[in-house]
Amino acid sequence: MNYIKSYFINLSKFKLIVTALLFISLFIFSSNIFGQDLQYAKQVLSTLCSKDFHGRGYTNKGDIIASKFIATELKKNKVKKVSSSYFQNFEMPICYISDLGLLKIDSSTLKCGNDFIIYPGSFSCSGKYSLIRIDKQNIKDLYTKKLTESFLVIDTCLTNDKSIKDIINEIRHKNPMNAKGIITLVAKNTVQIEDSEPRSWVQMEITCNSFPENAKQIEISFKSNYIEKYKTRNVVAVIPGKSDSIIAFSAHYDHLGEFGNVYFPGANDNASGVTMLLDLCKTFSKEKPRYTMVFLFFTGEEIGLVGSQYFVANPLIKLNKIKFLLNLDLVGSGEDGITVVNGSVFKDEFEKLNKLNKEKNYLPIIKTRGAADNSDHAPFYRSKIKCFFIYAQGKTGPYHNSDDTPENCSLAKYEALTNLIIDFVKSY
Repeated sequence: MNYIKSYFINLSKFKLIVTALLFISLFIFSSNIFGQDLQYAKQVLSTLCSKDFHGRGYTNKGDIIASKFIATELKKNKVKKVSSSYFQNFEMPICYISDLGLLKIDSSTLKCGNDFIIYPGSFSCSGKYSLIRIDKQNIKDLYTKKLTESFLVIDTCLTNDKSIKDIINEIRHKNPMNAKGIITLVAKNTVQIEDSEPRSWVQMEITCNSFPENAKQIEISFKSNYIEKYKTRNVVAVIPGKSDSIIAFSAHYDHLGEFGNVYFPGANDNASGVTMLLDLCKTFSKEKPRYTMVFLFFTGEEIGLVGSQYFVANPLIKLNKIKFLLNLDLVGSGEDGITVVNGSVFKDEFEKLNKLNKEKNYLPIIKTRGAADNSDHAPFYRSKIKCFFIYAQGKTGPYHNSDDTPENCSLAKYEALTNLIIDFVKSY
């Protein structure tokens, strides 16, 4: 009898243990329903930065390839179209460079992307030209000389000299001396840009280490191209909520495209933001959210917030229904925290975000900034819509450089930031 009694006691204990384990497993599972998927994030980031996407720019339709991929992911995760399509089509002016030949400074051949870049709006150029280095002593005399067959060279030390900084910036960006080209020497990494308007001279950057001392001549060859009405598109999706009030999320998917045989992956800027938005889509599509969730993937940010401006001027949703917009750009790190643009403008929302962060110990620090027209939140802010622009600090590849790769993005606080955003939205 004691044996049987002991058997049933042990069986009861076993059942309690199994029940407890099942409960714990269920709790862990339910707590992860609103969690992120880091493996998925890494796959998306890698895909967006692959060579097949041509730097998500306007050579080889990189932007169109990227937008198709985003739409496919939205469909896969059962996120709905706002209208008959995921796409909002429009046109915009673009510039790009083709037929790039060798570039030589004296007898030294430079590598495109690493040693030098040419701004896309530069005027087509082919030939050999003299080099004139600007300094404090000759700067005034250069205004009286004919420089149509010369490239002016500006050292980085001059751009930091307060006494002539304004003059140097005018020479760099307006070329009042009518030189054939303007070269800015940069200490470390070149920074590529996008252009929407052509200029009548060549504007370029060369790293100091790649520029021979006392160089006399540049040999250069390339063709610039201008398309006044390039066809591109935003990507827009929605998860209907229990309320028609909207929480909106935005990130730009475009980047700098290609330059010669080099392409710009744009991992931190801004494949990271697109990845996080797609991850948030997966999360909020699992059950009907409190608010309607709208996801905005913009093109044309690098040219000057073109896609977001177009959307605000031609909205596919009721803008007055947006309770809050979160714009994510440069979020591929985070070990040094994040900065919230408009944090000092919308103080209540910032305090809520900061409080949640301290409670969960997600990020080491959240810094606040005032208003700034530096990303796709800006057109919404100008339309009196509450919004934050969140960017991260930490280990990434160099900005607007071909080394902005997935390998150089730490993703150190990707999970933490994603969960902080989820908590913020659920508590709003």
